[in-house]
Amino acid sequence: MNSETGKPSPNYRLRPGALLIGGVINVAGALLVLLAMPGQASDDRVAAAWALVQFISGVWTGVLGANSPFMHGLVAGVPALLLGFLITSSLPPQFVIVSWFLVPAAALLAAALMRFMRKRR
Repeated sequence: MNSETGKPSPNYRLRPGALLIGGVINVAGALLVLLAMPGQASDDRVAAAWALVQFISGVWTGVLGANSPFMHGLVAGVPALLLGFLITSSLPPQFVIVSWFLVPAAALLAAALMRFMRKRR
């Protein structure tokens, strides 16, 4: 507890709920993109869908893991990173690695917007 304000100190540990929601979105979206899209879409659409899934996963992880959004984003992006390497698709490995960093970036953006909106009230 913070002695000056009387509020409890923020907890910087990983929140299981944030990781569960972010991980489910990440895995479900990655499986949908890797298994359902390649036969029907061009490489550009697969890459765009992959990036969108990573971004949405990061936003939800950042909103729910507000005290340490970057760490939550890094951890929540691991399942799709592994699926991107294990399942053969038209996505090059370097794109899978670079797009993994969309998750913590989106988490930081979402957490920053939440804090900004809270300060404006």
